[in-house]
Amino acid sequence: MLAKFMASNLVSSARDGGAIFATITRLDGAFGFKQIDTERPEQGGLAGLVKTAALEWKDVCCRAIDVAPNWKNHRAIAAAVVHEFFSPGPIEIGLDADYRCTLSLQATPYPTGQIDIDSRDVIVISGGARGITAAAALALARHSSPTLVLLGRSPHPEAEPVWLSSIQGEASLKEAILKNDYKDKPASPAELESAFRSYLINRQIATNLSELKATGANVHYYSADVREFEAVQAIMDNIRSIHGPVTGIIHGAGVLEDRLIIDKTFEQFERVFDTKVSGLKNLLKATQEDPIKNLVIFSSVAARLGNKGQADYAMANEVLNKIAQAEATQRTDCRVMAINWGPWDGGMVNASLKREFERNAIPLIAVDEGARCLLHEIMADKNDPVEVVIGAEMTNTNVNADKGLKRPALVKPPKVVKNQQLSLSFEREIDIHHYPVLKSHIIDGRPVVPLALILEWFAHGALHENPGLVLHGLDDIRILKGIRLDHEKKFIRLLTGKLIKNDEFYEIAVELGDGKKEGIDIIHARASAILSDRMPSAPEYQFPKAMVAGAYTRNIEDVYDKILFHGSQLHGIHKIISCSSRGMVAHILPAPSPGEWLATPLRNQWIADPLVLDSAFQMATVWCFEEKGVVSLPSYGASYRQYRQRFPSDRFTVILEVKDATNRKMRGDFTFLDANDDIVARLTGYEAIMDASLLKAFKPHYKASA
Repeated sequence: MLAKFMASNLVSSARDGGAIFATITRLDGAFGFKQIDTERPEQGGLAGLVKTAALEWKDVCCRAIDVAPNWKNHRAIAAAVVHEFFSPGPIEIGLDADYRCTLSLQATPYPTGQIDIDSRDVIVISGGARGITAAAALALARHSSPTLVLLGRSPHPEAEPVWLSSIQGEASLKEAILKNDYKDKPASPAELESAFRSYLINRQIATNLSELKATGANVHYYSADVREFEAVQAIMDNIRSIHGPVTGIIHGAGVLEDRLIIDKTFEQFERVFDTKVSGLKNLLKATQEDPIKNLVIFSSVAARLGNKGQADYAMANEVLNKIAQAEATQRTDCRVMAINWGPWDGGMVNASLKREFERNAIPLIAVDEGARCLLHEIMADKNDPVEVVIGAEMTNTNVNADKGLKRPALVKPPKVVKNQQLSLSFEREIDIHHYPVLKSHIIDGRPVVPLALILEWFAHGALHENPGLVLHGLDDIRILKGIRLDHEKKFIRLLTGKLIKNDEFYEIAVELGDGKKEGIDIIHARASAILSDRMPSAPEYQFPKAMVAGAYTRNIEDVYDKILFHGSQLHGIHKIISCSSRGMVAHILPAPSPGEWLATPLRNQWIADPLVLDSAFQMATVWCFEEKGVVSLPSYGASYRQYRQRFPSDRFTVILEVKDATNRKMRGDFTFLDANDDIVARLTGYEAIMDASLLKAFKPHYKASA
């Protein structure tokens, strides 16, 4: 309520010179997206308030900052927070001692697979037997025929009066109500509307329950307010005694009381917030001993983007998102998801709201399409993202909605130099504590950042400001100066250029540096990222049979012991099939999840596969050793092309075709094949520098007789 009382003063101050409205939370430094066991997920609701305030108070500088709770240097925190207040940028910023992160939407295909629900399961669905929850229940009933327990505020449906049962249409229904219920007394417009709504809801619930039961599913409807724990607990106890334990929850209950922040009453806020938040908490508490396999939470796009007039709704749904993140870390055997729905063509979207959406060209999710999307999300793997956003035309519209969430600058930004083409995407301090994989990439006693990880950063930087596009490749990959940790930490900055349309693709310059040294920019690597609206099909590939002519005799343990410097986390070569003057063929293992390599990964899933790529570069090193007697390091790549949004999780076959080799340089092409020998990616024009002195750096204790 503080925001309500300060609203007029903030807006007035903003007009007079400037105003700040900010919240600071201590979730995990990334708004819960690190998926660690977060305390007090209710903090997350503050971001929903700030994002809505930014839409209602156009001139106020609004900021939601989430600081990592393990960062204890309060002076440094204060400095970082104040810096954000006075710097233009997005609303949501995550901070830790050695990183700063922002949030963006990433377009992904719908999950596919199996739904772990059958006729033995008991699914509790809050939100009643109407609207989107009824559509969700019907989709599940048709697919899996489980026992469905529907909870709603409306009374259990009764048989309609004979005089009403055959009448359709609002006008005809109201006329019949006046003739029968009010034949001896006048009815006010409010009374008539209330009676009409009561009959209509009764009819809708009865019709939907009948349709659900016709699928063969066991269906039960209970009238209850999910805000009242005792009522929820009693229903759960009754269900268990008859049908067994609850195995799934779909929390869809919600109400709207749209008012601007300055006009909203405490009672309105409490009703909206508690229906969502207390309702979920009561369901979780009442089923805490049950073997829940699927926990589905209906959140809203208002939580992700904010929505004018819906501060309470945005806050409540953001809390649901963060509770979902917390539950996902605790329920390792349960698929937990918070679906941030766009507006549906039904449910709480009444006729007036629908007209408003149409006026603003905002498409609505068709009820049957929304139900289909729900089934796909339940198919997702337990390790898939917890928070997802679904809209009617997400890839064409709302995916880019973050661009509208730039807060007004409190101070004027510096003038842009005309020849300046690159801007900061992210900056971080690199050390082996936060990047433990570097312990497996030690050259001459010092950790060195692998090229494969740099390529992953390039991909992230290119996609970060361009949601809705996919990475198709990287061109002109140049290693200018390796990133070596001569001290405990290394500061890096990733810069990106403007997106340029080039025929059917988009290009964006990416560059990795570490600031300035004696007034000179130190650039470590650069490339040009190739993005696309959709992933192109892979080209045809004929495996060159001559590549397997020369069998390789060393075992892989000997390769890593005698030739390569890579530690256990980068032992990606499973087996070398052949090695000859023409090149090499090997089986390669996929990378583990980013969290196993990095303490604070930029994404939950790799864009490419850094272990597969690094192992390919290892193959080149082994080839140079076997054919030239020296080892090598990568220096250049002319063109990398990727034909999958995600690399498969199975073993790969990688073919290195050597095109040219001197005493100093090797040049070749890599082809990456999946288990079905289909192309996943290609890297052409790869170059590696060979040097006799490298072997000593690789193996400081290497003996010539080995």
